[in-house]
Amino acid sequence: MKVLVAGMGQSGFAAARLALAKGHAVLACDQSLADQLKVDLTPLLAKGMTFYGGSESPALLEGVQALILSPGVPRTAPLVKSAIERKIPVLGELEWGFRHGKGRVIAVTGSNGKSTTTTLLGQLMASHYGDVRTGGNLGTAYCEMVDGATDDTWFVLEASSFQLESIETFHARVAVLLNITPDHQDRYALFDEYASAKARVFLNQGRDDFAVFSASDPLVDAFGKASGGTHVRFSAQGPLSLGASVRNSSAVWIHGGREEVLFGLSDLPLPGTHNLEDALAACLAARCAGVPAEKLAPALRAFTGLPHRLERVGVVNGAAVYNDSKATNTDAVLKALTAFESGVVLLLGGKDKGADWSVLVPDVKRRCKAVVAFGAAREKVVAALDGLVPMGSFASLKDATANALNLAGPGDSVVLSPACASFDEFKNFEDRGEQFKSWVKGAMEKETRK
Repeated sequence: MKVLVAGMGQSGFAAARLALAKGHAVLACDQSLADQLKVDLTPLLAKGMTFYGGSESPALLEGVQALILSPGVPRTAPLVKSAIERKIPVLGELEWGFRHGKGRVIAVTGSNGKSTTTTLLGQLMASHYGDVRTGGNLGTAYCEMVDGATDDTWFVLEASSFQLESIETFHARVAVLLNITPDHQDRYALFDEYASAKARVFLNQGRDDFAVFSASDPLVDAFGKASGGTHVRFSAQGPLSLGASVRNSSAVWIHGGREEVLFGLSDLPLPGTHNLEDALAACLAARCAGVPAEKLAPALRAFTGLPHRLERVGVVNGAAVYNDSKATNTDAVLKALTAFESGVVLLLGGKDKGADWSVLVPDVKRRCKAVVAFGAAREKVVAALDGLVPMGSFASLKDATANALNLAGPGDSVVLSPACASFDEFKNFEDRGEQFKSWVKGAMEKETRK
């Protein structure tokens, strides 16, 4: 076929390389020029790919038999609309990979926690199976992992709403939906559009598949119950008569007329209700995929979490400091705050994504000692939370961090959990988190020298 790949980030690059390997004629385009991309197109150009930089014109569709979308290209783009009008198949990178790869898929999605759940699940699966490949929206693109896969291969994939928008035959043997809260309002005009994209993780599931989903969220519960797979529910917020929940000091799964202990709460080293929910989901998915129950607890005990997800950085002036830069919406902030009873100096701000800041009010009043706002969203943060606790406001995160460290004392916690994107100051949330950690470690070293 002659295919056009739109968007040349990591996923688009992997999709184009796979298309070339399968013998297709490949065109690619991106709004950026070649020298502005984060990937080097040289090896693909050497294999015959034609690249059109600075353009996503519908004119590029002439003679094309399939349009492959990178996650960053929305279906509302003129190029995509034109392809649909011309009845040219529009396939996401996940769909393209699925059509060319062997093996079985576990797909994990949700507004928050999917990276932690996917990583933990990959480790649980690797404790029992020989060929487990973990990636997707997290790290390695699916199209990059399919080479050499066999029927015995397991793919553990983090799937974003952007990726799930454009699947057709993609089929998860085990599909996990953690939660759905408002996010990406800059891409979705309506919350229902975003929620429906998430629910597509259950698409094409049948009786022999498993749908693992939260019973705590009514919307998620409804989507899960509508899936064609075997329903496996979980909740960290209350007991379930059927499904997985917490009883006394253990996570217990009730199914098939029996009760099974998944793990003890002491086996989970990560704080917060949200991490407990992620662990429940990961362990259930692993059990559905055939991992023996006795292998769960040892893998949990060895799991240290991911960088930038409520990551403990150190102690300054007696206050513990945490990097939760991955928290790019208010629901993620609320989940992080459940790990603390009080004394939190909370750093909020960055590039606003249309957040409803008012949802933070009860927990800020209950758990926070102070809030320090920063970046492009600082005025909105102050407007929503001023008067609840002492407030600070700074143009840069660096200055805000210095202020937060000064405000905190012994027994307090300084938490960077921004509820915003990072692009007003940083390349991405990882860059923001790494710079935050460097400033904190600098303060720790200065304290040591005193």
